[in-house]
Amino acid sequence: MKKIIAIMLIVSFCFTLFSCDNDTSKEPETTEKYVLPTPVISSDISLPYTSAADFNPYSTTASLNRDLIPVIFEPLFFATSDGKGEAVLATTSKIDDKTVTIKLKNDLKFSDGTELLASHVKKSFENAKASPYYSAQLSNVLDFVIIDNFTIRLSLYSVDLLINNALNFPIAKEKKGEYIGSGKYYVEYFNEKPYLEINKYHRDYSESLNQQIALYDMAGITGPVYPFKANEISVYKNDLSRAEYLNLSSETISVETDSLVYIGVNSHWAGSVTSIATIRQAINMGIDRTVISASSYLGQGSPTATPFKNDFYALDGVERVSLKGDIEKAVKLLEKDGFDKVNSDGIRGNGGINLNVSILVCTENQYKLTVAENFKTALEKLGFSVSINKKDTQEAFLLSLSEGYYSFYVGEVMLTPNCDLDSFFTEGGSFNYGVPADMFSIYSSYKNGEIEIAEFIKNFESYVPFIPLFYRKDVVSVNPNISGVGESYKMYSTVSDWKLNKAN
Repeated sequence: MKKIIAIMLIVSFCFTLFSCDNDTSKEPETTEKYVLPTPVISSDISLPYTSAADFNPYSTTASLNRDLIPVIFEPLFFATSDGKGEAVLATTSKIDDKTVTIKLKNDLKFSDGTELLASHVKKSFENAKASPYYSAQLSNVLDFVIIDNFTIRLSLYSVDLLINNALNFPIAKEKKGEYIGSGKYYVEYFNEKPYLEINKYHRDYSESLNQQIALYDMAGITGPVYPFKANEISVYKNDLSRAEYLNLSSETISVETDSLVYIGVNSHWAGSVTSIATIRQAINMGIDRTVISASSYLGQGSPTATPFKNDFYALDGVERVSLKGDIEKAVKLLEKDGFDKVNSDGIRGNGGINLNVSILVCTENQYKLTVAENFKTALEKLGFSVSINKKDTQEAFLLSLSEGYYSFYVGEVMLTPNCDLDSFFTEGGSFNYGVPADMFSIYSSYKNGEIEIAEFIKNFESYVPFIPLFYRKDVVSVNPNISGVGESYKMYSTVSDWKLNKAN
């Protein structure tokens, strides 16, 4: 019999609003007076969720609940920063041009004890492709064929070196309108309140330390301060979408994301020196991305000099600019292009034109302003005169972008796990501001397998359509008395092994 905690705490107070910009992931609006719910089971580990949304793996809108999905449902592969993917339900993935053949593990079972087969994977694929969370990354899949109960074959529209990363959608079976997964835990209810129960059919069941995990309802709660400080929740994630980081604990971990922070470059405006290709090239090779990354977004970033993550396996052996930059080489390129004169203010010019540029930034998120300031410092080391054009609303920022009178802008985009760049390199792309039109056809050739990634990177560094800086991370505050919480792409990947170190 599960131990019930009967005492309910009733507290009335008001905290600073803690939310994020992405409307699809905002938690319910808060109230000043509310009942603090106590989890329905006694457990050393307690995770936040919201009762204002469900646990549907394909449509739930709450970020708290979405973080729990990989614990309940497993994918074919977990996405990894090197792009190879970590096999979960799959054993192998054979990629042959535009055809991908995947073998499933034998003896896989859902949490209700029934066998997991290729037919379940196909149905899950169809659900995922219709989902707003997975449709973009699966848009390159032309056809899905079941070969046998444990083998599937995908046909792609174009070659995708990161296809394994795209196959991180949850595999589930439907039963009476509900979804059942094969994860380490499943959602159980006591008095109509949820908690996580260990999945005894999971292949790693015998190694799990935590048989049950409590869920703490954050619906109606203004912020994480009280629940975390009162040990009602073991962890809390801050995605840094607003510059309102709350230092909840001395222990934090970083969780990788697919959010690329970059500098948009206006190659179209003749009134800016950024319309000159060699200027763009010099900047791209001269800035130190390790410094910019370390001093932006609380240092929660992994620097990259390409649109891809720096440890993407296909970049091995591909020549590209240094993450630390090469000021000497950049200056030589500027001088070769005639910008060999430096005035008393340290501004470089060619006798007629000085290197004067502007950076457009939306200050709704102050972390982006910090990025602009750090980029400004990097440009000044190359001899540029830099002004920052601050816009205090997203609407004003987008208006200035559309007008086109800027040199650079600070941008951030959440890419798909397989790093689809259509948003930058297509006519209708939502982030193609200032991008040279030639890059559209170059990227198309790369996607279609007509040129190798090395050729794409060579062209990218020649045109410099934008300047990648770093992939941002989320920050997770952890109860300092809990051990076993590791940094990962997967928020709760090791939750079955978390341990509360109790005082003697």
